[in-house]
Amino acid sequence: MPDKDLQAEVKTLFGKPPENVVDYFRKKVPVGPKSHWDWSDTMQHAHDRAFVVAKATSLDLVKDIQEALKSSIADGMPYQDFANNIIPTLKEKGWWGKGEQLNKETGQVSDVEIDHRRLRNIYDTNVKSAYAAGHYETMTAKAEDAPYWRYVAKPNGPTRRPEHQKLHNLVFRYDDPFWQTHYAPNGWGCECRVEALDKRALERKYRRPVDDVVRESRPDDYVTQTVTVQGKRVNVTGYRVGNSVVYTSPGWDYAPGSYSLQYQQMLESKIADMPEEAARKTLRGQLEGSLKDSFKLIVDTEAGLHRPNGSSFAVGMLPEKIVKILNTKKDRAGRQLDLDTSILGVEDRQLLHALRPDHNGAPKEIIADIPELLDRWTPTYTPEEGLVYYSEPFDGEMQTAKKMEKKKVRYKIVFNQENPKSDKMVFKTATIVGAQALDPKSIIK
Repeated sequence: MPDKDLQAEVKTLFGKPPENVVDYFRKKVPVGPKSHWDWSDTMQHAHDRAFVVAKATSLDLVKDIQEALKSSIADGMPYQDFANNIIPTLKEKGWWGKGEQLNKETGQVSDVEIDHRRLRNIYDTNVKSAYAAGHYETMTAKAEDAPYWRYVAKPNGPTRRPEHQKLHNLVFRYDDPFWQTHYAPNGWGCECRVEALDKRALERKYRRPVDDVVRESRPDDYVTQTVTVQGKRVNVTGYRVGNSVVYTSPGWDYAPGSYSLQYQQMLESKIADMPEEAARKTLRGQLEGSLKDSFKLIVDTEAGLHRPNGSSFAVGMLPEKIVKILNTKKDRAGRQLDLDTSILGVEDRQLLHALRPDHNGAPKEIIADIPELLDRWTPTYTPEEGLVYYSEPFDGEMQTAKKMEKKKVRYKIVFNQENPKSDKMVFKTATIVGAQALDPKSIIK
């Protein structure tokens, strides 16, 4: 039977049945053990696109668990109903109890215990993340009317987190960078949430003017530490509250569903409006660093997927001087460029196309490194192609006249406007071309 309390909570949070919650989860693509074995193999925003289960021994098993969770999320099923539905399948496929589990894709063997504790964790993590993503979407859509977001920590009970209590009742605008790293939930079993308030409700609750309640995070509020998780070095972001720094659990310093081109442009716009030049420069650097790390994760995830879902991501940021130069140029129809953002975007379908096997396509490692390469490669602009980056020449191979030839080549990455009325540049292709392809006349200086 559906969990009426859970359904009531969802309706209270979202103001409507949880279609966007179900939609968020339904769009995830199942990924098997070849790409994901340890939980640290898929982190942060990669979970927006991929459904993974650590130590699941086959893709079929991952799909079985995902289908059971889809039903649970759509119907508001409590954990016990989910468990009753899926455990017979897990036992049939040998994924229940304590013992060795074999990664059928890599041959790796690990000691694993699959019990109710582990299954409950899978259920809680996926259900809460889906609700968080749906809640984020709904609150963002209503941000013009209720722009103030309040962090609400669970006050008591076995899942209470003393560290998270330090964030309780902190209020930031919806577009504050704080929500990039500390949007709830912030760890395994975390039951914190976020509440949207309008001006009247905020002042009534706190009995103070808005300006005395709403915080604006500053660059020195954030602290990054590096921890080792299953042999991997992982950065974790903390937020300074008084004399304490509140860190999320590793891999939880993100807002489910928020890594979109539109959201990153919103953050950039907020930074641009800040009056202090030093603060703008610092926060822009933090945003750029976040994009670099996140895009690598997105590329790793997309490389294992085979179908787009209409998502768009931020690839990186152009230096402000490049944007100014581009806005003196014209497109192929003779229209003046009018870019109002330095953030470069990519649609998932175009990224998947670029990652397909191709003799003259740039390798995945180059595509994943695009945000870094923008600072090092030669930028050019022509009305016919748009914004193009070239690597230095190197000895390589490319397909010519139906055969592979060894010769001097370059990598070439192309961005252009997706349509004549667009105010941004988007990724189109990454290929290998002959070293002579670079036209010195078109170089942006």
